[in-house]
Amino acid sequence: MKDPKSAELTRRVLQATSQTPDDLYSPQEDTFLLLDGVGDIELQGKSLLDLGTGSGVLGIFCALRGAIVTVADIDQRAVEFALEVGKRLGVKMKGITSDLFSNLPGRFEWVLFNPPYLPSASIDDKTIDGGRHGTAIIERFLGELPSHLSKGGTALLVVSSLNDPPSLIKSYKNIEFGAVGSRQLFFEELQLLRARLRKDFSSQRPDS
Repeated sequence: MKDPKSAELTRRVLQATSQTPDDLYSPQEDTFLLLDGVGDIELQGKSLLDLGTGSGVLGIFCALRGAIVTVADIDQRAVEFALEVGKRLGVKMKGITSDLFSNLPGRFEWVLFNPPYLPSASIDDKTIDGGRHGTAIIERFLGELPSHLSKGGTALLVVSSLNDPPSLIKSYKNIEFGAVGSRQLFFEELQLLRARLRKDFSSQRPDS
């Protein structure tokens, strides 16, 4: 994050969310990777969805930078916490309890998603377990994204090297992917992907 103002906003937001309840997802390396990804982007007046908001860090950060933010999470407590912290910092956001896009009408110019991506035999902890190969939630997200991304819009998505990203994204012919950043951890590499709808977008389902 090169912009000193963005770095200061990050510090303020992290301080304000330092008391995140234990059952909500606290900022981790994947959160910081996404913060870096949006830190130098002009967001003033842009409609933005922070999907799976968790502690609300990403949505609040973007709202402080002038974005028109909706925070959404399957856990109502996460939405309430994000709105409460945002209010304390002087920003107003819309909050919706939603399983991915299920309760979210309309389209957004920006969509941020830090999904559960750890491979798991089942999805017991919805904040980290991504099912088989860690891609169950990611695949649902990518399948639904075209109906919720504005023309010319962009989604930023965190994936892990454990998810075999090349195999994951090749099934989505209607989405153009690009690498934005990465972070090397002990047993995996986190990757930040940019996703945009192809100009020849069709509503076909991804290949099976």
